[in-house]
Amino acid sequence: MIISKAPVRVSFGGGGTDLPAYFREHGGAVLNATIAKYTYAVLSGSDRPSIDIHSADYKLDYCYDAHNVAQTAHVLDIPKTVLQRYKASNGLSLSLRSDVPTGSGLGLSGAVTVNMINLLREYRAQAASPAEIAEEATLVEMDLLGRPIGLQDQYASAFGGLNFMEFSADGTRVTPVSLSESVLRELEASCMLFFLNRQRNSTPILAEVRQSVLSRDSASVELMHRQKETAYAMRDALLAGELRQFAELLDVSWNWKRSLAASISNPDIDRWYAAARAAGALGGKVAGAGGGGFLLLYAERDAQTDVRRSLAELGIHQELKFQFERRGVQTLMNQESQTSAPLRPEGYLLGLETISRRLDHAAIDRIADEVYAAHRNRKKIFFMGNGGSAATASHASCDFSKTAMVAGKRPIRTMCLSDNVPAMTAWSNDVSFEDAFCGQLHHSLDPGDVVIGITGSGNSRNVVKALEYAKTQGAFTIALVGFDGGEAKKVVDLALHVPSSNYQFIEDIHLVAVHLITLVLRGKLQVVGGTNEQH
Repeated sequence: MIISKAPVRVSFGGGGTDLPAYFREHGGAVLNATIAKYTYAVLSGSDRPSIDIHSADYKLDYCYDAHNVAQTAHVLDIPKTVLQRYKASNGLSLSLRSDVPTGSGLGLSGAVTVNMINLLREYRAQAASPAEIAEEATLVEMDLLGRPIGLQDQYASAFGGLNFMEFSADGTRVTPVSLSESVLRELEASCMLFFLNRQRNSTPILAEVRQSVLSRDSASVELMHRQKETAYAMRDALLAGELRQFAELLDVSWNWKRSLAASISNPDIDRWYAAARAAGALGGKVAGAGGGGFLLLYAERDAQTDVRRSLAELGIHQELKFQFERRGVQTLMNQESQTSAPLRPEGYLLGLETISRRLDHAAIDRIADEVYAAHRNRKKIFFMGNGGSAATASHASCDFSKTAMVAGKRPIRTMCLSDNVPAMTAWSNDVSFEDAFCGQLHHSLDPGDVVIGITGSGNSRNVVKALEYAKTQGAFTIALVGFDGGEAKKVVDLALHVPSSNYQFIEDIHLVAVHLITLVLRGKLQVVGGTNEQH
């Protein structure tokens, strides 16, 4: 499993001058910063003869044959195109989730493209610099997908941080804007983002701006010149620590930008922006190409309550609190399922969700059936495991006997071999560690009992030996395993295999499985319930 994340960005000034139609002749400049809101992607193997894509953003599950690229789902054209570019084959599962909505104006599509390229490069073991990833992301969106976009989103997401970007026919230069910590924190605290309750498609807006430049409309080109000049002035204001001047330039830039195309603003946006300014915001703009998404405002802290109240009175309630992000695209979990960067809850949960969708639900039902059948026949259920799996074994023993219990019905008889510390250590010390569980079964196991071994690797020798012994004694054997299943999967009658090589994911899913089985058992006891005998 591979997990990658890429940040989205807020653009302060110069937007539009990163369009090739402008910068190839005039040169462009943009000031932007990435924020700690991300798009996540998880790539894992699958036993299905297809490539499966799950998009949480679009609430969409899409399956296609890698050999039949003619099938297209428009909202997934970026991940599909990158998968095809890297010749991804069938037998892969891709999960996507973002912290911000689509059409937000925060550069999400560029971040998705950057993230997909980083993910597939990790999959192919092809290292790349931020510049190389950004260049390739631009190629995917502009050349392969034919989108009339600029370059800032891809470079922002790949590099991360507060940057001044200069674009020309000769290439792109990304220069970090180094501020003192106090100025950076004040800038961060003064920037506010409000969702305008409408998403927008930037393509027609950018296409209109692009066409105006290509047609050499003098007014449009002059506006772009001013946008570029303002971006330089904004950078200089920040470097000088002049934040009020920076905020005033935001307002100047927005008033020029909204004149570039009719769809960049509208009466509602104008009214909301005017209300925020009247309440104390010093400047702002609609994020991205315009038309909707988020409204970025600069308001000093003592004015922010009034700004929020003013917008709320006009129906704008959703504020996105954020911090700046200094880093660009990152691989959070590599091909060996080892974490290589701090893994935020969103990325971890997406990885966990990806694995849970691949879990064999039929195996969970069958485990419950076998445990219930043993209970009906007055047999015992034994559990065992080491380390975290010992805790899961103890938890399972408690849940099967107590949580699954129904008033008036005979409870399930369980025993956790990992809990008997004196016996476990005696067998380990006096005979061998391999006999820690097997030794305990010698005088307790009866034919028809169920023995459940929990081992992430599937190769814990004391668990495997006990399962092998139990099978020779006529017990029904079950293993909860991960990785490739190991030896335990080979020797048992039934295995629940978690398709992951990360111990945390494996242990989490094992515990989820315990809870699911417990619920199924309780349901069986409530409905048909064995006998009313208490002993």
